[in-house]
Amino acid sequence: MSPTAPQKKVIVVGAGWAGLGATYQLAKQGYEVTLLEAGPQPGGLVAGWKTPGGRSVEAGIHGFWYPYNNIFSLVDELGIQPFTPYTRSSQYSPAGLEVESPLFQAMPYLPSPMGTFIYTQFKRLPLAERLSALPLLYAVVDFDNSDDAWKRYDGMSARELFKQYGVSEWLYRDAFEPMLLVGLFAPGEQCSAAAAIGMLYYFILAHQPDFDVRWCRGTVGEMIFRPWVERIEALGGKVLANKRVSDVQVEDNCVTGVVCSGVGDDETFAADAVIFSVGITGMKKIVAGSEALRNRTEFRDLQNLGGIDVLATRLWFDRKVEVPLPSNACFGFHQTTGWTFFDLNALQDEYKDEPGRVIEVDYYHANQLLPLGDEQVVTLPQKDLAG
Repeated sequence: MSPTAPQKKVIVVGAGWAGLGATYQLAKQGYEVTLLEAGPQPGGLVAGWKTPGGRSVEAGIHGFWYPYNNIFSLVDELGIQPFTPYTRSSQYSPAGLEVESPLFQAMPYLPSPMGTFIYTQFKRLPLAERLSALPLLYAVVDFDNSDDAWKRYDGMSARELFKQYGVSEWLYRDAFEPMLLVGLFAPGEQCSAAAAIGMLYYFILAHQPDFDVRWCRGTVGEMIFRPWVERIEALGGKVLANKRVSDVQVEDNCVTGVVCSGVGDDETFAADAVIFSVGITGMKKIVAGSEALRNRTEFRDLQNLGGIDVLATRLWFDRKVEVPLPSNACFGFHQTTGWTFFDLNALQDEYKDEPGRVIEVDYYHANQLLPLGDEQVVTLPQKDLAG
């Protein structure tokens, strides 16, 4: 942007990872940028909050994998140290412990994907079953993330892909399906084969340490988003909470502003450009209430998209319960739902001296669980953890 040109006004809607990232980059480039967040504080879906008793809660604990160079560069730029060391993880089924993953970066390096297959400790899955995945490597090599590759693989489901390449039913049920439920938040029948291959490659097969993961030492909102917002404001950007966008103003096919509806009169923010960085459910509500957006086919077509529901719970036990590893994935307890549980005493600073164990339990693809009342929700992870 030319130093003599007037500053362009950009409105960013939604203060999650995407919205904060867009606002930060625009502020660094000299734009007059305002970030609008419907909630009481920045953070979007991962914003934490305090219970009436002062306990921290957030909608899920969030892992940061070895390849997340953009996020690691961001925290270095902000001068903060929000992460734990890399941790080991495990997988459980109703039959017990199934898999333990080591710290792959600490193991002698082997050509990909040999390190992943050799160093992962399968407790019950026989070697012959694991070897049935070898033909799948052809699809991984063939999928080069190009448009043509997406056309070839996006038209089939992940379940079809694994079946086509001869992956055994046991391996699919005990390894790949749990990975899809926790990584892509949906069973194989609902996942694109292209998305599944991409996840396999970038998280597991590209380099030996890619599956190594670390965690935030507190809520993401407090540890990362708060200093990020402070840096944005220092650059001249504005971050405004409790601003629920309800409409967009358009003149001569150009955006001129966004409208926020509240308890009182509507509030309008002038804009030369608008960036929407909200979830699909929130975007549907905005489109439904905006005549300017409803009149455009590309926005009406958003109604065909679906969201993925996640149920997050946090349990405070009155004593220390033995949890061998801090991060754990589980499968086979519910037909279409995967879940994870985390030992927050080991991961988050505020719980290190807690007298009892604090466990976070998150269910993915949990649409059928959302109608449950609070008491039923608490009973569910208690029963599953006992299993």
